[in-house]
Formats: sequence, C-alpha cells, structure tokens
Amino acid sequence: MSLSPAPSAPSDLPPSAAPESDETTRPPLWLPSPYLLLGGVLWALFSAAAWQAPLCCEAGLQAAVVERLKASLLHPAFPMTDLPAVASAHYSPYALLQGLTARASGLSGASVVALSASVNLLLLLTGVGRLTRMLTPSRWAPVLVLVPLALVHWADPARWSAPGTFAIALTLHLWAWTGLAASRVPLPGGPRPRRTPRWAEAAGLGVLLGLVLLVDAPTAIGATIGCVALIAVRSRTRIRPTLRRWAFVAVCAAAVAALWPYYNGLTAPRTPPEGGTTSPPGTAEARTAGEPYSWATAHVPAGEVVLTDSRPAMYALAGHGAYVLADALPDAGLAATERRERSRAVAAYLDASTPQARRDGIIERYGVRWLLLTRDQRLPKNATVLAFSPRTGEVLARVAGTGQAQARAAGG
Repeated sequence: MSLSPAPSAPSDLPPSAAPESDETTRPPLWLPSPYLLLGGVLWALFSAAAWQAPLCCEAGLQAAVVERLKASLLHPAFPMTDLPAVASAHYSPYALLQGLTARASGLSGASVVALSASVNLLLLLTGVGRLTRMLTPSRWAPVLVLVPLALVHWADPARWSAPGTFAIALTLHLWAWTGLAASRVPLPGGPRPRRTPRWAEAAGLGVLLGLVLLVDAPTAIGATIGCVALIAVRSRTRIRPTLRRWAFVAVCAAAVAALWPYYNGLTAPRTPPEGGTTSPPGTAEARTAGEPYSWATAHVPAGEVVLTDSRPAMYALAGHGAYVLADALPDAGLAATERRERSRAVAAYLDASTPQARRDGIIERYGVRWLLLTRDQRLPKNATVLAFSPRTGEVLARVAGTGQAQARAAGG
C-alpha cells in the first residue's frame, strides 16, 4: 500500500487564467460602505437644516402637539385650540415619545421637533440599508435611494411631515424584519421543525405594524401590502404551516391600535391633509410666507389665546405654546359645531362693521387676550399694539376683556 499522495488532476487552465480569490475583489473590512459615507453626509446636512426651518405648517403643528403634552401628559388640549382633546389622532406614540422627551429635558416643542428630525432621518436611512441588504448584496443599491430622498426633502423642508417620515422609517424596518423571517429556513428542533416566525417574533412584528397604524394610517396600508407581498414571495411553499403565526401578527397590530389610550387607531377621525382642503394662498399669505414670527411669540405667554386669521401666524404661535381661537385646519376630533362657531367668531370680530359690543362679547366668551392682525385689518380701539413686523406689516396687540377694562378704570 503506497503512502505517497495521489497525483493532482491536471488543470485545463493555464496559471494566468486561474480564477482569482474573492479576497482580491472584496473591499477591506475597515473601509466604510459608500452608503454609510453618503448617508452620513446627508444626515448631517439635513439635521443641521432642521434647526433653521421656521415653525410653519407641519413643523408648527408638531411643536404645538409637543407643547400640549409637555403641559399635560395624560389630558392634553387640542394642538391649536384651548379645549380638552378627545380622540385627537395627533397624540400618537410618536407624539407621546416627543412629549416625554420635552418633559424630561425641559426643551421647547420647537427644539424637540428639530431634534426629532435627526432621529427620523437616522431611522429612515438605517431602514433603507436593512431593506436593500435583505433584497440584494450590492453595496451601491441603497445609494440610489439617496438621490430621490434628498430631492424630495430639500424641495420644501418646512412641509416635510415628521410623523409620516417616522412611519415610513418604521415600515422599512418592518419589511426588512418580515422578509428575513419569511425566508428563514426552519431548523430541526425536536419532533417537529421549528417554524418561523416564532410566536414572540410575530408579536413584535404585530406591535411594529400597530405603531405604524397609530402614527400614520395611510402608511400602514402600504406597510401591510408590502408585508403580504414579502411573505408570499419569500415563504413560497412554507406559507400554510405558518399561516396562524402570520395571522397573529395582524391580531397584535389590531390590538395595539385599538387599545391606545389617547384614541382608537382603527376608528379615530383623521384630519385631512392641508393641501387637499385649502385654496391657494392669497396675496396676504404670500407676503407672510417664511415669516418666523419671533417678534410676536416673544410677547405671547404659553397657554393664552390669540385671535388671528393668518395661517402662518397660527402655526408659529401654537408651536410656541399659545392657542388660537380658530385654526385654518381644525382637528377632526373637534366637534363640527364648535369649529363653525369659532370660525364665525373670528370672521365677525375682524369685520369692520361688527359693533364693539359684539366684539367684546367674543373676547370674553373665548378668553382672547391677543390679536395678530394683517396690514389690511382694522385695529380695535381697546387694543394696545406691542409689536409689529416691518416686513409683512402685521401687528400684535394686547386686548383687555370688559371685566379687565372695568377693573383698570376703577383702579385708575
């Protein structure tokens, strides 16, 4: 029996044509991926820009929500009006997390909104990375997503929906988790193979889907469709043995949405998007576009009511803690009769033909102490101007109710 090694089989390839090792084509482990580098730059730029964005539109509304939760975590008022919030869809888990941050840190609503923008973008970028890594091994695939993401965000950062971004980010992580769970090969574990997803994993997926539903219901519809598609494609013939576990995901999602203490995520009325319910801005609103209103918010204490019909001013004032008598986009949870009465009161007060007695009645009924008027609106006799904007011509005036006026006259 010969102990000499067996001769190796001759190779048909010349030495120069031998296949190269993967080590020569694979990048070094210490070299960051292109997505990490470019995504990091994008995150830094947009995080810095978030601190410079004015409190108008979505940002002002979100800051107002944070201010209400900061004032009362369990029983907040509506974001814009000084009434107890009942079934307001604004108080989602995302908003609650912001409110807890504001209460713990002492930061203002505006600061928490700016800080949240950085967190949202980080979640979004990591979600894109996880999902593309699950779908393809290409290192450049997620980089392609950065281009439309940057263009959309940069187009109008003031109207960028923070809750919507948070919900989309959660959806991307949900899809990545669902795809991995659906494609995992069952391992032998006792008499029966271990099925995926595991019950605890299914509960986690359901909770995550329920959070998306509470934060942004339209996004939850797309999230559900994406999960079903991933399960159907990646599970293939393994769907039936795990059908009960995937159904448990839906049960957990519905339970989270139904048991949320601030509102029922399955039945709560939703405030329609601003662009779908309002007409194009007129000349007055075009003049006030981009106005920071710091000259006004510096005088109005948090919790006091301002009468104005300027939409940009409403968002800025509410974002700094004040209330407005009637907002341009009322909360869907507010009774329709109350919304109509407040809108009519604002219109009547600003009408130059309205008698002073009726104006005083509006001031007393709604506890209005401040007026923010445009250059085209008439200043009442009992109002005292405290600040004005040389850019837009708007004025901020303090108005005393009839009871305050009588007390002041008696004291004088």
